[in-house]
Amino acid sequence: MRTIALSLALLTLPVVPAGADNPAAETKTHKVFDIVRGDDKIGTDTIDIERQNDIITVKVKTDVSVKVMYIEVYHYEHSCNETWKNGQLVAFKSHTNDNGTKHALDVTASPDKLSMDADGKHSDLPKTAAPVSLWSKDVIHQNDGFDPATGKRMAIKVTDLGEEVLTIHGTPHHTHHYKIADTLKGEFARDLWYDGDVLVRTKIIGSDNSVILSDLR
Repeated sequence: MRTIALSLALLTLPVVPAGADNPAAETKTHKVFDIVRGDDKIGTDTIDIERQNDIITVKVKTDVSVKVMYIEVYHYEHSCNETWKNGQLVAFKSHTNDNGTKHALDVTASPDKLSMDADGKHSDLPKTAAPVSLWSKDVIHQNDGFDPATGKRMAIKVTDLGEEVLTIHGTPHHTHHYKIADTLKGEFARDLWYDGDVLVRTKIIGSDNSVILSDLR
């Protein structure tokens, strides 16, 4: 049930997160998402974004617990910190517990590459690589990405499904709908809706074909 987890660049160009073109902006944004499977709430996602001059820091935390007859059959915990400077990823760190399987990921930037340590194994990535963490719609257009939980390399195909009015908790959002998937392994498939640059809904299909929604409160 790895597909339950959310986690959440422009082709070969460096990623330019929202707000990076306004280095004078200093803002803090806190978003909470409820993760629902069928009629059951199974977890939450929180995203904190802070912009200070040309630095953007992003903190993501995901907690999922699936129960059957009050017995937990699956749990997932994930936290990560991203740091961007002038639209370039300079540091990334995450810790994940995927139903008992633990992962630790640490990425740092040097002048010509990114250095990754994933579960104790070292590798080098292109300078333009970035985590597929979904918090900005610019990040999903990532031709050379990596899974924010495991560090596995990914090449995301994005299908633009156009504009759509989406009502969440009684509030209408004028959104843009995208479908994404990893072309390397055919995984990480999900639908995403952004209101401007703000992620408001994610939909994935679980391994049991259940529909899992993550909706902005």
